[in-house]
Amino acid sequence: MASGGPRAALEDEVRRGLRAFMTRAVVYNHQVAEQTGLNLTDLQCLGLLQLHGPMTAGALARSTGLTTSAITAVIDRLERSGYASREHDTADRRRVIVKLDQKQVEDKIVPLYTSKAAGKARVYARFSDAELATVRDFLQALEDASLDPADHPSGQMLG
Repeated sequence: MASGGPRAALEDEVRRGLRAFMTRAVVYNHQVAEQTGLNLTDLQCLGLLQLHGPMTAGALARSTGLTTSAITAVIDRLERSGYASREHDTADRRRVIVKLDQKQVEDKIVPLYTSKAAGKARVYARFSDAELATVRDFLQALEDASLDPADHPSGQMLG
């Protein structure tokens, strides 16, 4: 048991569980990337576009920690593969907006994740609505905390 009593031990178990889940997710994402002909960075950028909708190239770069030249290469690859497109911002032609090709993603990538849906549905069914709401709130609080620049090795906020 961790020093600090039952609460510290519980927090350690939660941290371990999150690390194990994130590790498995990264490994699975790597497999999906290989199956789709993308690299892991490109797949993560698609995930950000799915979560946030169209983004400027600069916002995508900040969200990933990539340089602007590196994000340009990512966008080039996503365009060539048909998963995303770039458009010039009508208000500022210097800005590029990156948009997901939803049909391509739904046809080629989503099925690779929905294959795991049955197992996840069984997990969700084990918890009450109130428990799931608590998990949702916990995950949102973790996401919000991850936006704190002090939590990043470089001292800069990503995203």
